[in-house]
Amino acid sequence: MEEIKRILRDPEYLACLAENGRRERERIFCRHDLRHMLDVARLTYILLLESGQLVETFGVRGRELGYAAGLLHDVGRWRQYDGNGDHARAGADLAGPILARAGFAPAEAAMITRAVAEHRQGGTEVLGRALSRADDLSRECWQCRAREQCYKADRMETAAGLLR
Repeated sequence: MEEIKRILRDPEYLACLAENGRRERERIFCRHDLRHMLDVARLTYILLLESGQLVETFGVRGRELGYAAGLLHDVGRWRQYDGNGDHARAGADLAGPILARAGFAPAEAAMITRAVAEHRQGGTEVLGRALSRADDLSRECWQCRAREQCYKADRMETAAGLLR
């Protein structure tokens, strides 16, 4: 998990998280902070494990790929607040250099950045689908004080829904 530690210490990654925090300081809806990123990373890994595709698809690197995708999926959120398009695409652009500095192989980085870019549309491959679902499951819509104002609340699959 050395690559994951490098992501978490990467100055650009930390700057993006700080910028997300600055832009979302007054936000009443879900925030895109390190807690959210870690929740999504853990859930992505769990979903890959439960699907039985972790080792089959990714070999011994599945845990690192799932965690990296989760940690990076909203890294470009702050750019969307500036009107610079979709945060998923911006996040994929920002994730590439971070992944390279962390030591991921080019093929792994391509897989992760594709999953990041597609995480809002459900993903077209195993990692992207797991990341997209993990992002939804990480939300605490059932106890959110802004639920009535949220356009996503009624369509979100959340962990609370799995407990019913």
